[in-house]
Amino acid sequence: MSAIEETAVGSAFAFPSLAQTPMRFWDRDKHLSWLKANIAAHRICSDPKTLSHLRRHLDAWRKDPRNALTIRVWDDILAQGPETIMQRITALNDAGELARDTMPPGIVLDEAEITACIAERRRQEARGLVVYGSDG
Repeated sequence: MSAIEETAVGSAFAFPSLAQTPMRFWDRDKHLSWLKANIAAHRICSDPKTLSHLRRHLDAWRKDPRNALTIRVWDDILAQGPETIMQRITALNDAGELARDTMPPGIVLDEAEITACIAERRRQEARGLVVYGSDG
């Protein structure tokens, strides 16, 4: 069972438990993007067909040269299978951030999920589990 699968409680979604060291994000938007990616990873885990939505959006973008980076990144990611995709989009490193920043639409979160992400972001901030800003 993957870390993402372990966070699923029935049909509800629980965010992954965090290490003692605070996570570092550039800003709250990057943090929120990571929280949303955790929900997307849960969806990929529970229904691998979810990836077909991402593929369709990516295919629709292929003719536009402005989407070259997204297409290159996501062609590579989608070729690796659901487990690797889940790990990549939730990774707290540069590769994970690039995956989240370039993720094509296709996994739509509803209002309750976005509200849960915002509440979790606030909870993590209040508990000192996250730091914002550059390393400098």
